Amino acid sequence: MKIELITYTCANCANVFDAPSLGEGTYGEFLLWSKGCQVTYLNAFEDLSYKEVSKFLEKSAKAHRIQPLERAKILRRIYGRSACDSDEKGFPFEVDAFPPCSKCGSQKMSSWTFKNPPEIVEMFIPSVTHIQWDALSDSEKRDLVEAQQ
Repeated sequence: MKIELITYTCANCANVFDAPSLGEGTYGEFLLWSKGCQVTYLNAFEDLSYKEVSKFLEKSAKAHRIQPLERAKILRRIYGRSACDSDEKGFPFEVDAFPPCSKCGSQKMSSWTFKNPPEIVEMFIPSVTHIQWDALSDSEKRDLVEAQQ
């Protein structure tokens, strides 16, 4: 896939490094990062698990009282831990996570900058998988989503 490189500055060690991004203005598509320095791709419009987690979250007792914008934030926070298979090292993927620093591994960034002009590269990024999620019953999925809130 064609991907845009962004320059990040680590808040922990001040290391400056480039990492892939879908670019500004991308809607419904995400790169999910793990603490194990792996990245995976999600198209939320086409991925049934994203809709399932959203549905279970919407029906949960806790989230039922929450406004839609806040519920969307919760969905992005819990989605990777709930419905996505972990990386090869066992770390969960996260929707709103920054890429890990190439020097210290921190995912806290002090800044990030889109290159001007944009630097576009061809890069293979695997799609997110849901083997464990797909093996669960609806009631197990509901319980997992409620526990993650």
